[in-house]
Amino acid sequence: MASQSTTSTDGPLTLHFHDMTRVAGEMIQGSVELNLISAQEDNLDRLRIKFRGTIHSKITTTGYRNVDHYQFVTLFHEDLVLWARESASLDSDHHTLTLPFEFKLPENLPSSFHCWWIYRHATIGYSLEVVGERAGFHRWNRRIRRLISVVPGASEKQLLAKESLRQGWNGPWQDFANEEKLRQGLWGHYSHARVRLTIPNMSSYPIATPIPFRFHVETDTKPMRISDAPVDKHGKQLFPALPALASDMKLILHRRALIRVHVGAKLLTEDVEDIFPLEGSLGDATRVAAIDHVIEEPQWILAPGSKDEKDLGIWRRAAHFESAVAIPYAPTCSTEILDWEYHLRFVVPFPGLGNNLELEVPIHLDPGSACPPPPIGTAGASNLTYADILPAGPPPPMADLPPAYWAGTHHAWDVDVKS
Repeated sequence: MASQSTTSTDGPLTLHFHDMTRVAGEMIQGSVELNLISAQEDNLDRLRIKFRGTIHSKITTTGYRNVDHYQFVTLFHEDLVLWARESASLDSDHHTLTLPFEFKLPENLPSSFHCWWIYRHATIGYSLEVVGERAGFHRWNRRIRRLISVVPGASEKQLLAKESLRQGWNGPWQDFANEEKLRQGLWGHYSHARVRLTIPNMSSYPIATPIPFRFHVETDTKPMRISDAPVDKHGKQLFPALPALASDMKLILHRRALIRVHVGAKLLTEDVEDIFPLEGSLGDATRVAAIDHVIEEPQWILAPGSKDEKDLGIWRRAAHFESAVAIPYAPTCSTEILDWEYHLRFVVPFPGLGNNLELEVPIHLDPGSACPPPPIGTAGASNLTYADILPAGPPPPMADLPPAYWAGTHHAWDVDVKS
C-alpha cells in the first residue's frame, strides 16, 4: 500500500482516519476536526463527507481518431452533512470542533482492484471524501480525499479452509506435471526434463495464507555411455543440469483481467495481463535457507534394447523442494464489466534457446478475513475484536494495488464545479 498518513489537512479541515485494509460489511469510523476561526475566515458554509464505491472501465478504440469509451457501475454512494454554518453555534471557549463519522460498508463488495495497459484500464475503487463548501463563486472548495482498500468478507467455509492450512494441511493432495524434450544445440539427441507440483487438493485457496507445496524436478541426459559419468571432466553437471538452489527457479503469479464496456448494443472487450513475482518461496534469494530441498544421487538407466553397462543409457537426476507460498492479491472475481483470474507459473531455466521448462496451474483465490464486529459504542456492538475472529487479526495489505490506485488517477470521483 502506498504511504498515507492517518491525518490529512486542507485549510480548516483535518481528517483523522486509520489506514488499513477493510472488509466488506465492516463499520468504518473516523473524525474531522474543524477549526471554527479558520472556517469563518475561509467563508466555509457546509462540511460534507462522501463515501463511494465504483467499478470503472475504459477502452479506447483506435483508427482515424481515437475514441474513449467509459462504463461505470456504482456499488454505493453515501453523502452526509457533518456541519453547516446556519445551524452551528460558536462556543467561545472552544475554537475546534471534532465531528465523528461512521459508515457501514455494504456486504458482498468485490475487492479493490486496478489494472492498466495501453488503450484500456479498469478500477474497483473505494473512497471517502471530505468537502468543505465555501461561499462565493470564485472560492475553491476545501477537499480531502482518501482511497480505501477493501476485500470481501470470508464465509465460514472459507475461514475453515484457511484455518486448515494454518494448522498444517492433513487433507488430500493433487499433482500437476509437465515434461519437455530439450536440446542444447541445433542437432543431436534430445534430453528430457520433467516437473511435478504437489499441492493441497482444494477448489480454491485463501489469499495471504501460506499454501504448502512440493516441487519435483527430474532430468534425463541424452543417450550416452556410463563412462561419460553424470558430470564432465570439470565436475560440472551434464546437460540438462538440475537447479542447485531454490533461487535458481522462478515462481510467478500470472493474472489475466478482462475489461468490458457496453457501447450501445455493442460490447467492447479487452484483456490486461500482469505477472507478479511471489516472495518468500522459490526464486526468492533471501529465502533459500528456509526452503527444504533434497538432491538425489544420479541414477544410471540403460536405454531400451541395451544389454549391459557398455551400451547406451541415460543419467537420471532428481531434486525435491518443499516450501509454501502466500498470495496477498485480490480474490478471484467476476463483475458486470470486469473480471480476473490467476495462474501459478513455475519456471525452471536450462541453458539454450527456448529451453525453459514451465508449469502453469490455474488457481482460484478466496477471501481470507472475516468481517469484524461493530466497534464498541455503535449499534449492534459487542466486546469482540479482530482477535476473537479466526483467523485473528485484520486483513493484510493487498500487494497488487499499484500507486495509480492510491493516487486516484482512475477513480470515478464526483464532478464538482468548484473542485
